Amino acid sequence: MNIRPTDLPLLVSLHTLLEVRNVTRAAKLLHISQPALSAQLARLRVIFKDQLLTPSGTGRGMVATPKGLKLAEPLRDAIDKLSQIRSEETDDIVVSDARVVRITGRAEAIDVLGPHLIRRAQRRTSEHPPIRLHFVEMTDDNLDAQFESGDIDLLLGISLRPPPRLRTRLLGEDRHVLMQRRRHPRGNRPLAAADYFSLQHVQVVDATQEQRLVDDYLRRNGQHRQISVSVPLWSMVRDILLNTDMVATVPVSLAATSVADKDLDWFELPFQLPGASLAMAWHRRSDDDPTHRWLRESDLDFNLTPLGPPGLHTVLRTGLSP
Repeated sequence: MNIRPTDLPLLVSLHTLLEVRNVTRAAKLLHISQPALSAQLARLRVIFKDQLLTPSGTGRGMVATPKGLKLAEPLRDAIDKLSQIRSEETDDIVVSDARVVRITGRAEAIDVLGPHLIRRAQRRTSEHPPIRLHFVEMTDDNLDAQFESGDIDLLLGISLRPPPRLRTRLLGEDRHVLMQRRRHPRGNRPLAAADYFSLQHVQVVDATQEQRLVDDYLRRNGQHRQISVSVPLWSMVRDILLNTDMVATVPVSLAATSVADKDLDWFELPFQLPGASLAMAWHRRSDDDPTHRWLRESDLDFNLTPLGPPGLHTVLRTGLSP
């Protein structure tokens, strides 16, 4: 193998190709044309005397050869080390521009964790460059590629299951409660199973993992709730609850953000759902980035056990029987 100094940029291209396994997407991330990247791949095949990547049998993307897989980890480590060196060098430079941190996640996680990160960023001292948080809509595209390209720096979620290459920090255990409007016809007595299954429910389809957890659990136990309305965002739930007799099963972390709302009550469920968790995830390349580390290691002082309004009784029961 003969790699000349002028061939070193090809290793960056190979790293990107091995990460995303798609020439079109890799070319976009590298900001070069697809023909130019194809020519680079041809040169890399000559250098390594191997195909490195071949078309997938499904017709979508590419598959790495054994040699390509063997090269992936060393290339990833080398790119990460170069990124760390660059970060360390820039830390010594006084920068007037704010550091932008791009954050994404499901809507309910943004609602819960976003305000705490904003408060954390606002406490940044004048000795360090300010942080500007940029919240972006979460898509179902390849998360690895979005982190690699810098489109995403931090991922927030409830019951988060990120790709294995991402680092994860568990922020707290969560559980579900039922929310209803104040002066609901049901009253504020402890919630019984008969009440739960007789009520009309609002379902949030954006939070697919959390809602599957509720309905899958009920289905396994031979039960189902009456879903009258499905909405894409948690922010729509409040208005529906305030103007109807419907109820919603929500993570208690969301209930905690609503306890100041005197028009809503929350109650413990009459059965014990599997636990959920609040978490954040980031790419390993950001492990040693001082600004990123300062933000993600912050003490997020959210409360997962909100106090109910005066006169509200809560009860925790197990099992599905009334």
